[in-house]
Amino acid sequence: MTVAEELGAANAATRMVVRRHPVVLAAILSDLVVRALDIAMAIHLGGPRNLNRTLIGTLAGDLSHDLDRVRRYEQARHPEPGITVRRDVIGMLTPGQASDRDITLTLVRNRQAAVRIAGALADAIESRLGYHLDLRLSFSHDHDLDLARELADGLKSLLDRDLALALDSSRHTRGIDHPVRRVLNLASERCRALDRVCAQGVAGRLGISATEGLAEALLDGALDDFTSADLTRVSLAGVDLIGVRWSPSGTSWPPDISVRALRARSKEMQAGGGVLVVTRRAVLSAAR
Repeated sequence: MTVAEELGAANAATRMVVRRHPVVLAAILSDLVVRALDIAMAIHLGGPRNLNRTLIGTLAGDLSHDLDRVRRYEQARHPEPGITVRRDVIGMLTPGQASDRDITLTLVRNRQAAVRIAGALADAIESRLGYHLDLRLSFSHDHDLDLARELADGLKSLLDRDLALALDSSRHTRGIDHPVRRVLNLASERCRALDRVCAQGVAGRLGISATEGLAEALLDGALDDFTSADLTRVSLAGVDLIGVRWSPSGTSWPPDISVRALRARSKEMQAGGGVLVVTRRAVLSAAR
């Protein structure tokens, strides 16, 4: 069973709660952090002579595409998005053509762009988890997120160190490679640990085992798919349904949900496809 299938098979009531938990966005962002640092490492290890421009271009294009998807995902759920990755920085990911004299400085700037993106994403994770943890109750079971926040904070410190070393390397071409590589390696290990903790945080809350490809499945909306769910015994009082995908013929709602009002706040994902997505918030009606 794929991770998307496991997500779809998880308990509907549990999914309805977990889909709004900050660990979901953290799991998506931590995957992007890993990918941004993979680009930084590929640029650093390739250097002027062995740079794989095709690979880096592909990785950068995919990352840019998914950053746009994350923006749309977050904007639909949060009035004030917390991800601040500038588009001009994204545009600097791919090494362009440069003269032999300028190529080293160009690659430093390309690598810096990847590190800055990773840093902005790590900051968004730390901020979101920190806000949630500061508000949690004493009996909350979110202790795993303390570790995730600690990893994100430590990662930011490493990335700041890397940027400082990169500045030195742009001024002095000798003697700086080893410290840069060491810091990048540490950051890579830290971001992968963060990604594991966040992915396991989602999986554990849903009672699923698969985590491979989890971020992609979440971004695709697998956790929001209730097109064949029986929600008749699920309490949805006060639940934010923004982003929920449902079907007039396949989704069974609890008695206190006005399907007519819900339809008015939804739009078809594809004309004639029979699947609707909730796009607007509203107080749930007390009767059909």
